[in-house]
Amino acid sequence: MKKLVLSFLTVLLCTLNIQAKSIKHDIVNTINDFGVRKESVAISVKDVKSGKIVYALNDKIMMNPASVQKALTMTAAFETLGKDYKFSTELYSEGDNSYLLKLSGDPYLKYSDLKTLAKNVKMNTQNVYIDDSILDKKSWGEGWQWDDDMNPLMQKFGAYNLDKNLIKLQIVPSEIGQFATIVNPSKYPFSFMNNITTSKVTSINVNREPAISDNTLILSGTVAKQTDIYIPSNDIKRYFEIQLTRALGEHKVYLKNPFIVKTKSAKDKFEAKVEHELTSAINDILKNSNNMSAETVFKLAGGKYLGQTGSDTAGIQMFNDFCTKHNLDNSAINITDGSGVSKNNLVSADFISEFLFVNKDSEVMKYLPSPGEGTLEQRMLPIKDYLKAKTGTLSNVSSIAGYITTKNGHEYVFCIMQNNVKLSPSDKKTLEDYIIRDIYLRL
Repeated sequence: MKKLVLSFLTVLLCTLNIQAKSIKHDIVNTINDFGVRKESVAISVKDVKSGKIVYALNDKIMMNPASVQKALTMTAAFETLGKDYKFSTELYSEGDNSYLLKLSGDPYLKYSDLKTLAKNVKMNTQNVYIDDSILDKKSWGEGWQWDDDMNPLMQKFGAYNLDKNLIKLQIVPSEIGQFATIVNPSKYPFSFMNNITTSKVTSINVNREPAISDNTLILSGTVAKQTDIYIPSNDIKRYFEIQLTRALGEHKVYLKNPFIVKTKSAKDKFEAKVEHELTSAINDILKNSNNMSAETVFKLAGGKYLGQTGSDTAGIQMFNDFCTKHNLDNSAINITDGSGVSKNNLVSADFISEFLFVNKDSEVMKYLPSPGEGTLEQRMLPIKDYLKAKTGTLSNVSSIAGYITTKNGHEYVFCIMQNNVKLSPSDKKTLEDYIIRDIYLRL
């Protein structure tokens, strides 16, 4: 009997050794086929049940994770805030003719929500105060790219979040060859240099002209039919105040005094609120990689954790302590924001796979997209029922990490990161898909 057990163990170990050599050979060949230096790719694959390393390539090298980082920071934030947490924007009355609006930094607050709150403000109101103490005044993250200020996926954020901090402009065509009309429904004070002409093709470019004014936009190109474009707000507080004035005006409330920042007191009487759920935000952040929401949630969680105004510093402290609590060694990594947008973030593939292994039972992980959803909408559809993963994309950076059940029924956690790979963004994603295919077929 003892000989039979030893014989079985010998065969098993040999099989595992052949399996490891096979997957290593396949993945290296896949990387070589794409003409990529393997030093630019980091991979970590671990058994979901034991956490043991199944395959590793440059797994201890520090790389920029891009938005894969959201799977880490949102797990810590979710535990801190709690699944029942709501972004709650609240209206309070102060006597007969004054009100206070307490902001929550709600990344899903809309103009229609302001109108809902404005219904509760009396027509003779003279003052509306704003409590914006929930978040700090820093509207971009450390290490963000200054030249991305026109990117609608990297807008500024803060306590005054409204309408996704994007300002809608309508481009209306006229006759072929003639200038189009620009309509600004928001009333935000933009100045336009309009070089858009009417054509049979729509191709619009927008740039700021800070040498003239931060609110001067140069629009060029052609338009064939009415087209909506969205411009990141360069002053979210000003935009918020303009929209709040509009909302009050629709209910015939015309203030005699400007908005003043003031902290809510215990004497203020609650009147109304607008709420949105954290779980909806987590779903959006992980499936659609919403940067503004991720940054807001990260700061809010940090503020709650330390009992102070939310900030990236507080969020980082919250995340570090979360790692300590879960016995994750984060001494070598560098986290500077909640979204993964910063080029200063540095994490190893081993740390990410270990984090996902340790937190595999977290409720957050069920929000990771499967093929056909969110950022995986067009990727790896044949294995849609066997994969859940978070993607990441920045200039010269592509990444993906999550959970996979292989063809043989084995479950693994994995992380793949590419830094400074000279491939097109789509080819980087294809390389990741091929590596995942190797994992699915060979393990």
